[in-house]
Amino acid sequence: MRQAISVAICVIVSLVLAAIGTRYIHPHWILATLYSLQLHAAAMCVLAMLIALVVKRHFLVWLLFAAALLFTGHAVLISREFAEPMTASDAAAPTFRLMSFNILNDNYENAENITRTILSSGADLVNIMEAAPLRVHMNELAQTYPYRIGCGILIQDCDQLMLSKVPIESPQVRTLSDIFPERFILAKVTVAGRTINFVGIHTTKPYFDNFHSLELNRAALAIAETTGPLLLSGDFNASSLAPNMRRFLRITKLKTGGWEPPTWPIRAGRLGVPIDHVYVRAPLKIKSVTQIPDAHGSNHYGLIAEIAITGAGSGD
Repeated sequence: MRQAISVAICVIVSLVLAAIGTRYIHPHWILATLYSLQLHAAAMCVLAMLIALVVKRHFLVWLLFAAALLFTGHAVLISREFAEPMTASDAAAPTFRLMSFNILNDNYENAENITRTILSSGADLVNIMEAAPLRVHMNELAQTYPYRIGCGILIQDCDQLMLSKVPIESPQVRTLSDIFPERFILAKVTVAGRTINFVGIHTTKPYFDNFHSLELNRAALAIAETTGPLLLSGDFNASSLAPNMRRFLRITKLKTGGWEPPTWPIRAGRLGVPIDHVYVRAPLKIKSVTQIPDAHGSNHYGLIAEIAITGAGSGD
């Protein structure tokens, strides 16, 4: 009986580790969600192998345990690759605030509470995805955020919404794939005395064939056309661990602030996955990024980020 339990655990863990391992040889979109969950899946494999070691010690059990530890450690390591935390010399850098939130397009019963949250956030810039429930609150939001894209301005619907306290200049709206239209907004805003590129994005789910990678490639091309500071936020439906996400960050030279708060699923709380992101390009740095504690009926937690404008940098 003990041997049967040990063998069953080893078979399951070996299959999971083999699937994760394909990312290092030839990543495939079918396993894209697992790649995003590498840290979680590998950590679960470590726990499973500890149980297997208690049940029955064997060379193969020790081997799988070591492999699970290796995959877990590598996930932690690569999660830090694109981190660019603040330094002591950045302490006096001017800052501004961003709010980014996928509110869920049928979440009408919480629209008023979400509106209150936006207005009380202190954010200078706001990026809202699946914003249809907020259409009836546009006039109220305009009292604090007189500038916007979406909900009738450049974009007829409210699927992607950009709000700003300062004028939005040179706005561009793009469709990244045939799955969902107009889910990429790029514009210029001047905050804390500096003109920056401000981008809002919502990519499709990574298990829809290769559309997720296609959208990332097209977004990267649009970003490559810009120069100077850039702030990007949105729902990527994937963590920064996914191979195509890492390629996107490498191409665009975007950085994280370090640890990324989990945003999905909300029932997982702090054990969730960070699939909503805030990324920046120099001379911007992320001073802090925190989870909005109340999801207000959404299946994602929103994010509040403090962005610092460091150094001299190069402008447009």
